[in-house]
Amino acid sequence: MKKYATATCLAVLGIAALGGLSSAGAATLPPDDPHSIVTIQLENDALSIPSTDELYTSGERLGYVGPTGALPGFISDLGRGIFGEGTQRLEFDLQQQIFTPTKTQLYNPNPQDRPYAGQLSLRLSLIQDTMQTRSIAGVAVGVVGPAALGQPVQNGFHEIIGQTPNRGWRYQLHNEPTLDFSGGRIWREEVANFGPIGVQVLPQITGQIGNTEIYAQTGAIVRFGQGLDSDFGPAVMQPQLSGMDAYTPTRPFVWYVFGGVLGRLVAHDMLIQGNDFQSSRGTGLTHLQGSLEFGAAVIYRGVRISAVETIETPQFHHSAPAFQYGSVALSVRF
Repeated sequence: MKKYATATCLAVLGIAALGGLSSAGAATLPPDDPHSIVTIQLENDALSIPSTDELYTSGERLGYVGPTGALPGFISDLGRGIFGEGTQRLEFDLQQQIFTPTKTQLYNPNPQDRPYAGQLSLRLSLIQDTMQTRSIAGVAVGVVGPAALGQPVQNGFHEIIGQTPNRGWRYQLHNEPTLDFSGGRIWREEVANFGPIGVQVLPQITGQIGNTEIYAQTGAIVRFGQGLDSDFGPAVMQPQLSGMDAYTPTRPFVWYVFGGVLGRLVAHDMLIQGNDFQSSRGTGLTHLQGSLEFGAAVIYRGVRISAVETIETPQFHHSAPAFQYGSVALSVRF
């Protein structure tokens, strides 16, 4: 298929880039952490001003991170073979994301607009840390189409709050399974200290190969606050700059504010271009994309709360707008 020609080239480049992430030399390792972490996250354009109820309109995620060392030996060996030495833990995420066109009250949406789509997926991620880096390798299995429950979740919520339902869901993507592999690394670089306040830069490179999306991206966030060695930035739903859910507080009260930019080269996106293996609505993909994110996070008595605002450049052709959405997450260690 034509839309996979560019995807194949990007996949090769992404694998080459991620293959060079193995640690060089001896690394300083963080202490073991016997705690588990549960995270609840909501992403929605209703958390932004203005609220538009279009494009990436909703995301929900339930995450679990196990204690360090609590993972099968073959996964541990695989991680060390790819990334070198590091403290390891597993993260499991169950998430749903919902996408709609810009005109949600049309019974027959513009075929050149973004199609209605929902995705429900389960992701398994290996997190491997040194004091200076966080390496991530993940696999996600899921489904797009009516089985992802996008229509009942969105319109059911609209009914509860008394809003008009979105009318074009009959043209959503068809049921189709998804399988995606991802990997990347975050670097934690100290920049300066102003008394008790620290400043860090967190560069990141990530990539994904699969039938949902194929992309390679790089970016960084700058943050300042106290207890910055407690995590690698706030968690957001991929493909944004995510520090993941694992964190270990290094002081009773941790706080930071941050801002970051991201550039992404996207070869394939089923959620924009339409189903891979059957005919469906879809539109032309914008291959070069970018985003700006900013926000704040606090950790108190083992509980982390974060709020992130993300502004996205257009992702498809035909006068697609830039858009923004908010993200809030609550994590609890136990």
